[in-house]
Amino acid sequence: MKLVINGDLNRSYAQTLCLIFFPGAKFSEKEEITPDTPAVTFLVTPQAEGATVSVRVECSGKSTSASHTEPYGHWGSVQKTNRIAAGIALLDAGTRMFGSAPAWGILTGVRPAKLALQALEAGKDRDGVIAELTDEYFVLPKKAALVADIAENEAGLIERYGNGTCSMYISVPFCPTRCAYCSFVSYSTKRLLSLIPDYIERLCRDMDRMFQLIRQSGQKLIAVYIGGGTPSILDCAQLERLFSCVESHVDPASLLEYTLEAGRPDTITREKLRLARRHGVTRISINPQTLDDEVLRAIGRRHTADDFYRAYRMAQDEGGFRINTDLIAGLPGDHFDSFSRTMDAIMTLRPENVTVHTFCVKKSADILNSGARIYSRTGGDTGKCVDYSQLAARMNGYAPYYIYRQKNSIGNLENVGFARPGTEGLYNIFIMEEIHSVFAVGAGAVTKLVDRKNNHIERIFMPKYPYEYLSMEQTPGQIDAFFEKIGNGLPQMF
Repeated sequence: MKLVINGDLNRSYAQTLCLIFFPGAKFSEKEEITPDTPAVTFLVTPQAEGATVSVRVECSGKSTSASHTEPYGHWGSVQKTNRIAAGIALLDAGTRMFGSAPAWGILTGVRPAKLALQALEAGKDRDGVIAELTDEYFVLPKKAALVADIAENEAGLIERYGNGTCSMYISVPFCPTRCAYCSFVSYSTKRLLSLIPDYIERLCRDMDRMFQLIRQSGQKLIAVYIGGGTPSILDCAQLERLFSCVESHVDPASLLEYTLEAGRPDTITREKLRLARRHGVTRISINPQTLDDEVLRAIGRRHTADDFYRAYRMAQDEGGFRINTDLIAGLPGDHFDSFSRTMDAIMTLRPENVTVHTFCVKKSADILNSGARIYSRTGGDTGKCVDYSQLAARMNGYAPYYIYRQKNSIGNLENVGFARPGTEGLYNIFIMEEIHSVFAVGAGAVTKLVDRKNNHIERIFMPKYPYEYLSMEQTPGQIDAFFEKIGNGLPQMF
């Protein structure tokens, strides 16, 4: 689409605002502009009393305009004031153009609960948080109440576990097949899967160095998360190697949480579950996404609903695991009736955690080449599915405990994790609300050094792809530089 900015307004922020009304829009300078190309123009005009932003929206031969003046002082900076004024003006113009208001108003961030937590820390109560979100960011009351509830639940856990602690993330970015909607760095071709043995050995060497840095930091490691991809694609010998490496540095019994993201039911065997339990894993994910076999085939999942039930029963039989299941609302070919049946069936199983995602496709997903209409401003009945999941979870004794949002999700909707009381997935809270440092190893891993006292986060990136990650061995200086950067950051942060 065509985006024109006149004045002091961050372009990346303006693009994110545009995605509220134009999901899937591309902003490349190389994109061909035609008379039918949607366009948004921002004009920022400083005034004595505040910033005035005028917006013009053009789409499908129609156009509409709006403007808003936001007083200086309340938002702390001229740039923030400009952003808020731009958001309100676009919200006005877009709502009149398309006839519906977005559920999350002008709130564009990934972490809405972080804003609510800040309001709680500033002394506001639940009603005050809801009022701030609805009055200043134009979030619908039901979404504001959801975030306020999550923030209240998180606040107690953060107070209990947030000081002097850290987590570790271990990346295993391989899958048996690639889902059509996949947005993660995960690999499933035979050639890439052949890298796994070398990858595990390199991963363990990096874990040795990372655990040493954690000891130097003086922080207490309380959560380990093995994610991907699908870590359970590893065979028993490879899992044994990975678990043993962790165990050589930390007593699993000392961890509050130790998660293996098994994910794909077709990769789970009784032997792998027993191995995980023997090495102290306390939490696993078994993710059906949907229990409709036709939808599973359409999105490239190789398993069936029966495979999920088989894997779930095995995990229950082995005992000792807290189980999370992931579902996705709005999958292509899915609809409210089948989604609600899936949700009801999962509630009957009573897993400790249920995470309901809204369907979201990134630019590298295979499904974009299928010709299917993917992006949706309103989301059809996806909003109904999301509402049903939240109602069903609460009625069955689950409480929402973490939330995040993504660009280009259907209907601009959210992803929410629910938990039976006392079983919250702690790592999900730690990583989402950025309350302590997360040390990460493996391809695509991002270490976050979090200094809450000074409100500063330093991100240190590993190479994104397994080939790049393994090729670092040919230039040892690269590996040393990565760990030195983390080590050099520790004295400043802690």
